Amino acid sequence: MSDPRVNPAPLLADDLPPGERIVTIGTFDGVHRGHRRLLDQAVQRGQELDLPVTGVTFEPVPAAVLRPEAFSGRISTPDEKMEQLAEAGLDEIVVVPFTLELSRWLPEDFMAWLQEKTGLRELWVGEGFALGKDRVGTVKRLTQIGADLGFRVVAVPRLTNGEEVVSSSRVRAAVINGDVATARRLLGRPFRVIGEVVHGQHLGREIGFPTANVVPPDGLAPLADGIYAAWGWLPADETPRAAVAYIGNRPTVDDGERMVETHLLDFDGDLYGQTLATDLLERIRPDARFASIDDLITQMQIDKTQAREVLSME
Repeated sequence: MSDPRVNPAPLLADDLPPGERIVTIGTFDGVHRGHRRLLDQAVQRGQELDLPVTGVTFEPVPAAVLRPEAFSGRISTPDEKMEQLAEAGLDEIVVVPFTLELSRWLPEDFMAWLQEKTGLRELWVGEGFALGKDRVGTVKRLTQIGADLGFRVVAVPRLTNGEEVVSSSRVRAAVINGDVATARRLLGRPFRVIGEVVHGQHLGREIGFPTANVVPPDGLAPLADGIYAAWGWLPADETPRAAVAYIGNRPTVDDGERMVETHLLDFDGDLYGQTLATDLLERIRPDARFASIDDLITQMQIDKTQAREVLSME
C-alpha cells in the first residue's frame, strides 16, 4: 500500500484513523542498513496483507532522556529521521513523546495502549529490541503479550558486516572517531551535516579557500576534528559538488567557534542564508596547528589534491 513518492507527515497516536495495521517500532536513530532491512520486510508484509504499515518511533531519543550524561549524540536530526523513515515506504509515522514517566510503563501496558491506538495486527521489530522499565519487554515477552492481546510478533535478525553488527551505537562511535567511511558503510549513505550557511571571519576567502560555514545541529554526535573529502549539496542541486570539509575551531588562526566549514571545489558564489548539506566520505587527516598561515595554505593545497583523489573513485 505504500507509495515511496508520498512522504507521510509524522502523527501522534491519537491522530490515527481506525483500522488494522502492521506496526514496526524502534528508536530508528540514523535509519541505518539494519533498520532499512526491518522496514523493507514490514512494508513487504503490509503489501501481502493489504494493510497499512505504520512506523512508531520515539522523540527525544530515549537514551538522551534516560542517560543524558552518557549519550554521545544523535546520528540524524528529528527532521532527517522522519524523512528517512518516509523514504522507506511507510504509510504512516507515529511519534511517541518519550518521557521518564513513559519509560516506567510495563510492557503489557504499553502494548495494550499501542494496540488500542493502532489496531495492531502484527508487530515487526529487530531481534534485539526491548522496551519498558529496565528493558524487560524483550521479544520473548512481547510475543507472550501478543498471544494474550491477539497480535503476532516478528523479530528480524540483526544485520552484520562480517562479524560486526550494524547498529546505531556503532555508527556513533565511527563518527566520533572520524571514521566516516565505516559510518557510511553501516548507514548505507554518507554521514551528513546540514544547516544554514552563516558568516564566519572570512579568512578562508582571503587565503584562497572560501568556505560555507554551518554550525552543527544541537545534539548531533560530534565529528572528530580534521579535514574530510566530502560532497556538498545545495537546494537547487540535483548532483553533489566536490568539496573539502573542515571540522574544528581553527587552532592556527583563532581557536574560534567550532563549525563545519565546507570548501566547494571549482565553485564561486554567495551561499549565505542558504541550506547546505555536507556528506562526509573520508577523513584525510586530523586537525593540526601550523607555525604560519603560509604553512597552512601549503597543507590545504595538499588536502584539496587528496580530496579530489578520494572523490574521483566515487
